[in-house]
Amino acid sequence: MKNRMVFALIALALFFVATPAMAAGPYVGAQVGAVFLSDSTFSIAGIDVGDAKFDTGFGFGLAGGFDYGTWRLEGEFAYRVNDNKEVTYGGTTDPIGGDISSMALMVNGYYDFKTVSPTFVPYLGVGVGGAQVSAKVTDPIDGTVIDDSDTGFAYQFAAGVGIVASKQLTIDLGYKYFATTEPSFEVLGGGGIKMDAEYGSHNLFLGARYSF
Repeated sequence: MKNRMVFALIALALFFVATPAMAAGPYVGAQVGAVFLSDSTFSIAGIDVGDAKFDTGFGFGLAGGFDYGTWRLEGEFAYRVNDNKEVTYGGTTDPIGGDISSMALMVNGYYDFKTVSPTFVPYLGVGVGGAQVSAKVTDPIDGTVIDDSDTGFAYQFAAGVGIVASKQLTIDLGYKYFATTEPSFEVLGGGGIKMDAEYGSHNLFLGARYSF
């Protein structure tokens, strides 16, 4: 995870170096789609305890930025939520309730590839920022065992294609890998015990950008 974080920071820094001084124009955008949260290994006191699985979730994002012709720079707010599915520990798998969600503020840089078709514009992107990850975990026997949130560094990688519908409107079909540093949650009734987890997700989005 640390290597991916370093790569994201380097890629975004290169974006700033390569970006021209004058912008072609501002734009706003929105997207909505499916969130596939990766299985999460959780640990207590640095010792792996078990793994959690999640149902397919939902996410949306709002963005505003500048189009530099080939490069784009934007700020983004994104929300994601997945219901908990099951947890495996000690060789036993049990269902769990509740959900895990994240709210992120990101700075993203994109490179739009110019092709022979002016209608289809592939792109690659990278982003860095911060995110608050919230977890609520309920057990059929013990009830709510975790209800906490944590804030940390977030990063993402993106790829997709823009479909130019008009001079102002572009439809966006995209994929993002979004992850954070490991959030830490307090276990209720655990005397201050903290549980560390992993948060990384694969996201498929349909969106639109409107240029002014």
